[in-house]
Amino acid sequence: MIRAVLFDLDDTLIFAYANPAPAWRAVAEEFAPYLGAAPVDAVAKALADSTAVFLSDDENRRRWRLEQVVTRRSVVRHALENAGFPDLAKLAEDIADRYASYREENMFLYPDAHQVIDHFREQGLRLGLVTNGATEVQNAKIDRFGLRNRFDHFQVEEEAGFGKPDGRAYRETLAALNVRPEEAIMIGDDLVWDVLSPKREGLMGIWCNRFGLKLPPSIPAQPDHTITRLGELLDIYPAEQLRRCQLQGC
Repeated sequence: MIRAVLFDLDDTLIFAYANPAPAWRAVAEEFAPYLGAAPVDAVAKALADSTAVFLSDDENRRRWRLEQVVTRRSVVRHALENAGFPDLAKLAEDIADRYASYREENMFLYPDAHQVIDHFREQGLRLGLVTNGATEVQNAKIDRFGLRNRFDHFQVEEEAGFGKPDGRAYRETLAALNVRPEEAIMIGDDLVWDVLSPKREGLMGIWCNRFGLKLPPSIPAQPDHTITRLGELLDIYPAEQLRRCQLQGC
């Protein structure tokens, strides 16, 4: 019996940080008049590649989320220096800050997000939002995209003191919703944070795989479902099925 649905926020309900290379390219183009002889393509690639390497480490990802300004500026400065553009390091703060504002300007709510959230809520399910990141930043997104009154519980990394994939993030949410792990599903774009880790806690895990990525061959557990857009959940969990389960305890 499904009594609760947990959603990730960034790049699940909203387009936020996915596919960063085009964003770095756009920012590099804006700074073209200040790059001197440095090619825009080379600068954009250096920024995208260095950021990807930095964020491949979990602790670095945490610093990027929670100490955003300082970390982002440092990564940009080192990227420019290591790519052979030391003279551009003086632009690091401006480039890093513009990248942040560019991503914020280009965030948007996926068109089927409210429909899917409301679908589950209308059938009497409890809803939780489990998101990593800084409290002020994540709460601003929650309000900006009309999510505040749609969820019963918000689990924000900085506010809680821990985040995904720490099992406490899911357990705290389930406790707040007063449901057992086997009564809940978690939906998100990160295969580890939103699928494998919740499954270890006894939840179902649904992978929102918008870019058609392949499952790693050595993955320890399979997603219970894989979707490319949220609207597919309406077919996986139709209203009639959810109502029947609520009434019969199936």
